[in-house]
Amino acid sequence: MAITDSMIKIADWLNNAVCPNYKFKVPPEGRVQDNNRKQILAPMDDGYQYQEVNPYAFVMFLPTKDKIPPPGHPNMPSVCVQLVSGSDDLLKGSREMTVNLACSCWNPGIHAQDIYFPKGSRPERTPHFEPSYTGWMDAWNLVDGILMKLGEINNIDGYVQIVKDTPVTFGCYKEQDNIPDFYPSWFAWVQFKVRSVFYRNNEIEKYL
Repeated sequence: MAITDSMIKIADWLNNAVCPNYKFKVPPEGRVQDNNRKQILAPMDDGYQYQEVNPYAFVMFLPTKDKIPPPGHPNMPSVCVQLVSGSDDLLKGSREMTVNLACSCWNPGIHAQDIYFPKGSRPERTPHFEPSYTGWMDAWNLVDGILMKLGEINNIDGYVQIVKDTPVTFGCYKEQDNIPDFYPSWFAWVQFKVRSVFYRNNEIEKYL
């Protein structure tokens, strides 16, 4: 199997088996119109109404907003499927690759929309937006979901085998051994190995 095919199959698996299970906040493009109050609101203003979407898995690179292919999924929340390294066993005709899943989410804090009020108990005043660093949990909930699904399967689409005799690793991105502060964006990663069969040119030529 070609390297590109393996990477695309992993992304397709994420989009079908993992991403539909989660919805996270979408970072806005600038300020948004509040039609009820005729105001322009920023994400950290009281009364701001955010949108939520399923994260989307891109391959190799996270596109900028002006280069996102149709149907136009936001580039955050997302998972970026990246190839770290690989090796071919020329005698056995098998290929092993280390894959990195870069998870990203956006969450600046607690919006009024996040608070649930039982029927008849909503206060007269709209709750205030509260800046918070709890948004890190969004990225790690996504990591947990990926780890859970990886543990449930042995292969992806029948072709890409999950290597289970090597530990799946995960962690935070770091700069000089410190975890960088990208608030209100949050990042985490998962790495694992996959194995597949590759075909030599001379084997293919036999069938031409």
